[in-house]
Amino acid sequence: MGHHVDVSTTEAPSRVLRENDRRDWQRHPVDTARLVVRLCLLGFVLLVTAVFPAALTNASSDVVRFFARMPEPLRYALVGLAQLSILVVPVVIVGWLLVRRARVATLLIVGAGLVGGITMVLLTDWLERAAPPTTITDLASGSFVRSGFPSAAYLCALVAGATTASPMMTARWRAIAWSAVWVTVLVRLITATQAPVNLFVTIALGSAIGSAALVIFGSPQRRPGANSLRAGLAEGGFVIDELGDETFERGVRNYHGRSGSEAVEVVYLDRDDRDVELFARVVRSIRVRDVDEQRISVRPRIRAAQLTQSTMMAERAGARVQDVLAVAPTGSDSAIIVLTAASSAGWTLRERTDDDVSDAALDDAWRQVGLLHHACMSHRSLTRDNVVLDGDQATLLGMDTALLASSAESRAVDRAELLVSTALTVGVDRALDAAVRSVPADDLESTLPFVQLPALPAHTREEAKKPKHLVDDLRNGLAGRLGVEQVELAELERISFGRIVTWVGFAVLAFFLLTLVTNWSAISDAMAGIDWVWVVPAVIATLVGTVGGAMSLAGSVVRPIPLGDATIVMFGQSFLNRFTPMNAGGMAMRIRYLQKGGTDVAVSTAAVGLTSLASGVVQVAFIAFFFLWSSTDPTGDATSGGGGGPDLTLVFVFVGAIVVAAIVLALTPKFRRWLVTLVKSTIEKVRHDFGELLRMPTKLSLLFGGQVIAKMSTILAFVWACRAFGIDLPFAELGALYLAANTVASTVPTPGGVGAIEAALVFVLTRAGVPDAEAWAATLLFRLINYWLPTIPGYVALRYSERHELV
Repeated sequence: MGHHVDVSTTEAPSRVLRENDRRDWQRHPVDTARLVVRLCLLGFVLLVTAVFPAALTNASSDVVRFFARMPEPLRYALVGLAQLSILVVPVVIVGWLLVRRARVATLLIVGAGLVGGITMVLLTDWLERAAPPTTITDLASGSFVRSGFPSAAYLCALVAGATTASPMMTARWRAIAWSAVWVTVLVRLITATQAPVNLFVTIALGSAIGSAALVIFGSPQRRPGANSLRAGLAEGGFVIDELGDETFERGVRNYHGRSGSEAVEVVYLDRDDRDVELFARVVRSIRVRDVDEQRISVRPRIRAAQLTQSTMMAERAGARVQDVLAVAPTGSDSAIIVLTAASSAGWTLRERTDDDVSDAALDDAWRQVGLLHHACMSHRSLTRDNVVLDGDQATLLGMDTALLASSAESRAVDRAELLVSTALTVGVDRALDAAVRSVPADDLESTLPFVQLPALPAHTREEAKKPKHLVDDLRNGLAGRLGVEQVELAELERISFGRIVTWVGFAVLAFFLLTLVTNWSAISDAMAGIDWVWVVPAVIATLVGTVGGAMSLAGSVVRPIPLGDATIVMFGQSFLNRFTPMNAGGMAMRIRYLQKGGTDVAVSTAAVGLTSLASGVVQVAFIAFFFLWSSTDPTGDATSGGGGGPDLTLVFVFVGAIVVAAIVLALTPKFRRWLVTLVKSTIEKVRHDFGELLRMPTKLSLLFGGQVIAKMSTILAFVWACRAFGIDLPFAELGALYLAANTVASTVPTPGGVGAIEAALVFVLTRAGVPDAEAWAATLLFRLINYWLPTIPGYVALRYSERHELV
């Protein structure tokens, strides 16, 4: 370490750096990032398909009309080109596998392709109902395959296989495979042999399944081994005598070695690093406002140049930082960076304990950051891994994130992060004392608004969450030392849980009210035709459902509970639930009732949680039962089928899910051990808390039987409300529709799901072929009977419970 930067920019190695000296498999962070992006894309495409089917059908028709205007020879040529390209892809992938002689890779790629093809087969029927492809005349070409080849399932399988194989292939093989895929997609789009939405779903689904395979099972090490790097750097003019294999330290993948007598670190940046960094920045920019408008490039070569420039400017400012010895570009978009070894500067702040860190070392760490700030630089990653202490001296690592000409806010975030990082090692009081000794009071006062979790980079933020109230204690302690009475935190969060809840709740309610108002005339006409015969049983079913909830509550504790009192409490808690989100009021009333009866508070709370668990188990069982019983897809068109028993597609989905889960468990020992541990701990907790209850069949029958009665009564009330307006869909289908709508709407935390359940029920009914007016009329009647009508006896029951001290 010195106060100069000895940088040599070497020539690009002539050889292609490949993994020629190792074959170990591992999971790569970039695959997780790509999987998340592809799942979001798939979800968006499926959502558009479900919400705007008419627009997609029109788009398909427009493409067909365009195709029909093409000269016939061109049409033949395009279809033939698509077929030839799609046949080239498997040949390329199989050829690569034969060259590599990779059995495990072959199984992974073929398996991903099979899963992609089967999944697409299951989705095709729904896609064709949602956006039916326009019928065109089949091309009477002389091709040896029909013009409809390849099918969506075949193309999805190839995309999944190509996605899985891509990280393992050389750039040339990868380019050939994906060129063939994209040519096929483009040609099939413009020739309308496949609906556009079908193609988009095919690509998104296949790539998501391929990424999922890589995330679950891993892939061969993609980065060059130590021998390849040494040879590449030697060709560029920088000789490394010894170089170990890649390690993962301080959140960075690097190689340790020696050049002459000097210990060095080698960092290799490629497109995987680029994608991970880009994904992390996008996620953070969505969640949190960046205090600096400048953006550092994620491209490996530019990042290497930025690291060199930042290091030079930091040392010119007098700061002690890690030296850059050489930078070498490699490949099309990758770079090698040679740095002096961090270990030669001492031990990181993470590796130290409170007793190992002197006050002088803490002061020097603040001094190094102060020198950067004096030069208008901000570090932006002052994690415990990037602060190295050697005696009373501190050295800063990780200058690749540093920002030149930074803002005052960015420097304030630096101080907040260093304060948190030092507190994690030496404690709150010593960290605050060092900051007050080393930093001017004005600078610390400007730091106060940024001493909050959203301001911290990801690594430091996750660490700061573990010690409870650490950040709050730091902010309050610093404010006390500075004599600041009240701190106004900077508004950094763009998206928080509270804001999401508010936005979703408002959007759902607004949609519900607007739709209700705009269709009120037709809805009122439909409601005028109500058949009152069905109203009475719907009301009775609702009342019986409350009794079922009382039975479940009585079965949640060992001591006897009078069913009459429990029923009164359940009616009373239903009134409270109408005005509190997430059923919080009703849960509190049930806990209080059990406590007043002599049950311990902790046991009462656990008992109410047990009823919720029983409700969830019964909900899952009902979903499986009704979806398999119904003869049509619950979100599909009612005219597409009916009667006759379980839908084979749904059966295949359930069986396929079980098979995939079994394969994942069999091939991922770490995940299997975690799952087994979780199940065992859960069972042990249930045995510990409810061991006596588990030995009482009567209580278990009440616990689960009551939930069955409650849920079946609600489904019956919904079915009879539909019958009141002449909706004659099969009972099993209406039950499946209700469960689907209720499950989705339960994620919206409005009191009682007001607005969300209504919108969801109307959506699934109209998708099943019910006219809008009748769907709204049936939904409003059901909610009036099942949700609002019980508030009358509920209010009476609440008052009765208070007067007779049940709660």
